[in-house]
Amino acid sequence: MQPLIGVTAGETINQLYPHAPAVQGQSHTYIDAVVRAGGAPIILPLTEDKKVLHRLYEQCQGILFSGGNDLDPASYGDQPVDKTVDFSTERDRQEIQLLKWALEDDKPVLAICRGMQLLNVAQGGTLYQDIPTELPDAENHNISSEKKRESRIVHMLRIKPESKLAEVLGATELGANAYHHQAVKKLGHHIVTTAWAEDDVIEAIEMPGRRFVIGVQSHPESLEASIEPRWRQLFRSFVKASAETKRQAPRRRPANPS
Repeated sequence: MQPLIGVTAGETINQLYPHAPAVQGQSHTYIDAVVRAGGAPIILPLTEDKKVLHRLYEQCQGILFSGGNDLDPASYGDQPVDKTVDFSTERDRQEIQLLKWALEDDKPVLAICRGMQLLNVAQGGTLYQDIPTELPDAENHNISSEKKRESRIVHMLRIKPESKLAEVLGATELGANAYHHQAVKKLGHHIVTTAWAEDDVIEAIEMPGRRFVIGVQSHPESLEASIEPRWRQLFRSFVKASAETKRQAPRRRPANPS
């Protein structure tokens, strides 16, 4: 049976009806990539009810932390700069809680773009809030957004040979898109770097010794279908690891999860 994969939701405002409530959801590319890899995706809505969130979490064999808005700089002890204007403390809080549970249970985690940044921050790391401002010699890491085409290769990643990411992809160099203006600065506890862009900006991280905890800064879900099929191995390995957790009995938890 296909493992159930929780995909974190984001919020968007309907441009035609900006007065209407925000819509929760996620890009179909995440859903499609999980389905093609053999998983059954379910979008995890934003909720302040921790019991509800935990009930949903318990049903999932793996958690995919998706891309989206910036993290609140307060989560890593910083003040927002001019370029950091779109963040949601509610989403940060919920996803950090989901990640805490997943790490406690050694449940597989795939963290993409914002998700990778959240993984690093949740472990005590920090971020560059704006690459052009803080790393003026770096490449344009938001070029896929500016060109309005996420499904394109814009730079090559250098992947650490002995990393789990290299093992999963079967490659130490791979093309990626670039859809972010922030990046990992100081690594969090138990986090190691596993890939860099040509300008040495960190593009992938992982947690050694875990069943499966990998973060990538690019958006492989927009590449794996046809642009760079080798990225599909990342989703297949994640789904496979999630399927293996399904056979294990869940750990007992207190009535009020924390």
